[in-house]
Amino acid sequence: MLKSVNTPTGIQLLKEGLSKLKQKFDGTEGEPYIIESKKFKALYFDSESTQSLMDMQAPIRLVVNYTETMMGFLLFHADPKKIAMIGLGGGSLAKYCHHYLPGACILVLENNSKVIALKDKFHVPENSAHFKVLEADGAAYLRDTEEKFDVLLVDGYTKLGQAAQLCSEDFYASCLACLKPDGVLVINFSGAAGLNQIYQERIDRVFQYPSVLVVEDDRMNQILFVSNGSSLNTSAEDLLRRSVALAKTHEIHLARTTQNFLAQRKLDAR
Repeated sequence: MLKSVNTPTGIQLLKEGLSKLKQKFDGTEGEPYIIESKKFKALYFDSESTQSLMDMQAPIRLVVNYTETMMGFLLFHADPKKIAMIGLGGGSLAKYCHHYLPGACILVLENNSKVIALKDKFHVPENSAHFKVLEADGAAYLRDTEEKFDVLLVDGYTKLGQAAQLCSEDFYASCLACLKPDGVLVINFSGAAGLNQIYQERIDRVFQYPSVLVVEDDRMNQILFVSNGSSLNTSAEDLLRRSVALAKTHEIHLARTTQNFLAQRKLDAR
């Protein structure tokens, strides 16, 4: 198992190491650009935030904490057959799912052609029968499709933050309509906690079962889990057993995600 550097300190040191290199790229009007150090390759829209981060020696490894937390859907769907993702970025989640879930059909929806044009530089797989990156507005695609998915992952950001069309009650209704029974929706929220609470309230008005919002250890991201079934209510004992079993085949910190999920669920139940 690869030794992880997914710590707030490690990421901060990396950002500091890259800051001088990337400052000269500001003023590109929000166009994506790549910065490389000896160990990492990063995708930026500006110098304020890292859109994606890749370990040059282990391109499939999930480097940033929140991406590992998003993979917590494995606790509820260990072997999904259909996965849809909104937001490609550097393809971290897409690459991981393609490698570790070979039985899944994966659809990635990305509306920025310039981000898609950089996918080869981040070792994103070529399109095939079971893996496809499609240039499309994710909200519009889900609204119009009749496809059903086991898992929906939403991580769609621009220079200005999360796209407005990915925060509406109508969008969350489209997500619900596209999920199979007991399907799981996972959303990366980054930014003002107050806004994230508003988004969670919208989701809870749409879904019958309550959501769980997990706060990352570095407080920079909040990951929301919600299902159109009762799977998020699985007992703590079963979830802990599942995380141990999944650790045999997945090189991510599922035990940490499980503990954080259970802690938040317990707080919500008070």
